[in-house]
Amino acid sequence: MDITHLPSHDHPVVRHVTPAHTLRWLKMGYKDFKRAPADCAFYGIIFVLMGFFLAFYFDQAPEYVITFSTIFLLAGPFLALGLYDVARQLEAFGGRVNLMHTITSWRVNMPAFTLYAALLTVLVFGWFRVSLLMFALFFEGPLPSLDQVVSASFTVDNIGFLVAYFGTGFFFALLVYAISAVSIPMMLDKEIDTISAMVTSLVAVYKNLLTMLLWAAIIVAMTVIGFLTYYVGLLFLIPIVALASWHAYRDLIAYELDQ
Repeated sequence: MDITHLPSHDHPVVRHVTPAHTLRWLKMGYKDFKRAPADCAFYGIIFVLMGFFLAFYFDQAPEYVITFSTIFLLAGPFLALGLYDVARQLEAFGGRVNLMHTITSWRVNMPAFTLYAALLTVLVFGWFRVSLLMFALFFEGPLPSLDQVVSASFTVDNIGFLVAYFGTGFFFALLVYAISAVSIPMMLDKEIDTISAMVTSLVAVYKNLLTMLLWAAIIVAMTVIGFLTYYVGLLFLIPIVALASWHAYRDLIAYELDQ
């Protein structure tokens, strides 16, 4: 079973959607999860294992805990590519899903996904270096323990650290979200290049700013809930968010045939 790309000369057109659409996306994502629970759980387990990996290896290094947790959020759209393909197959074939096809779905547009991965790596590395710089600027001596960071950060003397650290983190997260909101499902669905997909994603976010900010807040909230449930919640929440994001792409982007 395979799903071919639609003609590459289709021209993407950004639609306007209301904040109420976010609830519809979640409902459709949940519906897709129920239609292919085993396939979705496969990816959910991967996210749960990632959560435990972060907790186990970086418990004593807060700069890595925070940074890699940020990476978890930044890389989410790319890591959820297989789940986008689950939604795409359900849309095309009903209840039949080829799990192996979802695992190798990046091959349908390899040049575009390769460049996207490279650009994402640059952004994540940039945030990694900036986060280390923040600790070097605001904490003297060796890198502090997690308890020291928590106890020292939320004080009047270290308000500058909180503003600088979370301000830069918010900027990086917002940038990645804006260029990824619809670009990943678009590159999966169409034979489109990375830059065109990213630009379209930026336009979609800009033209639907309130809706997309609400959607971003929902994604963050569901991810945080997943972490607060000792990562077990990620088994269900991340697949639902990813499946819902496919439907967000469908509502946000239409295609017109170039003459």
